[in-house]
Amino acid sequence: MRLLLVVDVFMPVRTSAAVQMRDLARTLLRLGHECAVLTPDERLRERWSFAAEDSIPVLRIRSGPLKRINLVRRAINELALSGWMWSGYRDSPLAAQDWDGIVFYSPTIFFGRFVSRLKSLHACPAFLILRDVFPDWAADMGVMRKGPHYWLFKAYARYQYAVADFIGIESPSNRRYFSDANERVQVLANWIDLGAAAPPDISLPPSLSGSTILVYAGNIGVAQDMDNLLRLAASLRSRPDCKLLSVGDGTDRARVQAERARQGLDNVVFLPEVDPQELRGLLRGCHIGLISLDRRLKSHNIPGKLLSYLEAGLPVLASTNPGNDLRLVIEKSGAGVVEWNGDDQQFHEAARRMLNDPEERSRMAGAATALCRTMFSSDVVAKQIVNAFGARRVATGRR
Repeated sequence: MRLLLVVDVFMPVRTSAAVQMRDLARTLLRLGHECAVLTPDERLRERWSFAAEDSIPVLRIRSGPLKRINLVRRAINELALSGWMWSGYRDSPLAAQDWDGIVFYSPTIFFGRFVSRLKSLHACPAFLILRDVFPDWAADMGVMRKGPHYWLFKAYARYQYAVADFIGIESPSNRRYFSDANERVQVLANWIDLGAAAPPDISLPPSLSGSTILVYAGNIGVAQDMDNLLRLAASLRSRPDCKLLSVGDGTDRARVQAERARQGLDNVVFLPEVDPQELRGLLRGCHIGLISLDRRLKSHNIPGKLLSYLEAGLPVLASTNPGNDLRLVIEKSGAGVVEWNGDDQQFHEAARRMLNDPEERSRMAGAATALCRTMFSSDVVAKQIVNAFGARRVATGRR
């Protein structure tokens, strides 16, 4: 099968979207399919560039900046995104080829018009990988009020849902966002490429030597409620045998680091964002993987960091928004413990139990590895997407 993969950011950027779509492309190629990645790139001088990157065909299309700019400018540029993508794509060598399907990733919510044109040009269906129910989560968090901007973004989100022939949601509970939650809306788990090369050996900072390490690896933003993890660190201040390690970057990092200094939490160590392959090696020197999600969130998601923990064989300790399906996934598998954000006592007690029982952590680690292979392998996800397109071809009689 020949598939176009559309994402708003791609490697060497280290976000979840970039890493996951790289892993999906690698897996599709390994399984014998053809694919190409389409992505905007603000660095280009020409309208587009096309080259193999790590054996993956990548078409980069010139756009304005979409990251690290103020929100007003970002919104304007995102609104123009489909136009930029179409302008570059129609003159590229890929436009004249035959494609069997389009796989596009959200966020962003602004690929709808571009994907609609691709569908018309190539007479093929589209599969939306929906990882972020925006702008709903922003309204839940109080980041955005339900004013004109919210309803504008909501219209764009609904349009991309209408364009998609299939929608892959992270969690069964997210079906409630769709009035037509029929067979086109299916649970598509996050994924990690288990066929990747072995990770390098990474040395941890000397300050962590000899400690049991609780690691948080991922975005440091509002939705992650990092104060939740600082409270955990404060509750463990009297234990010199353990440290909390945060690896990553995000809009809330500077504030969280300042708060850590204000509270004198010497048991919290920050490291910058690292290459995904280096992260795999770093995690193998840790002992417990941490997840935190703000209690105000109403959408359900399986954070990408979970997959990194499972692949590294780390037991998981999570504090999530109440009712999140993540709890069922983790506790049913035996791969860790999940508590509701806001119940600090339960969360802190769970941490102490895991720290005090290496044998239980070892049992959870084995369950984590098994869960990764059965539910979160990129092979499983790639086959699910290909099968969806295959079923549509059979239903429509297309060869």
